[in-house]
Amino acid sequence: MVVYRPHEHTLPHKAFERALDMISDIGRRVFKYTPKFVIMDTTFATINDHWHLVATDLDPKSKDFDQILATRWIRFVDNTVGEESET
Repeated sequence: MVVYRPHEHTLPHKAFERALDMISDIGRRVFKYTPKFVIMDTTFATINDHWHLVATDLDPKSKDFDQILATRWIRFVDNTVGEESET
């Protein structure tokens, strides 16, 4: 989790976009072994009083793959190209 100020319930659009860009950049380095990864929202968060993003490499062998598929994806990142697409 990247935190640069205390948790807030609502996030300004500019801060949301900045967080997406930051986790996309970090994800490109962490998930460089895979051609794609996704950034998801907090559908299954256990702490509901704050906002965060989660990135995953979409490994179908992972224990929580069904949960990953059931979670809303915010951004799909293709590591084979320099561009990203939002879903």
